[in-house]
Amino acid sequence: MPHPHAHPPPADLGPAFRWAVGLNAAYVVVEATAGLLTGSLALLAGAAHTMVDVAGLLIA
Repeated sequence: MPHPHAHPPPADLGPAFRWAVGLNAAYVVVEATAGLLTGSLALLAGAAHTMVDVAGLLIA
């Protein structure tokens, strides 16, 4: 089934998107810092997972 028109990305994704990326990025920093200070591999893995989530938000 053809789809004859384009859907360009919006120029501004809005404040909710910026908040989501900002809060998740801050959580990465806090979690990675806590993981390094305590030597917790679980916290470092959680930070890496959240970092990939942030990358997914930015790519999408």
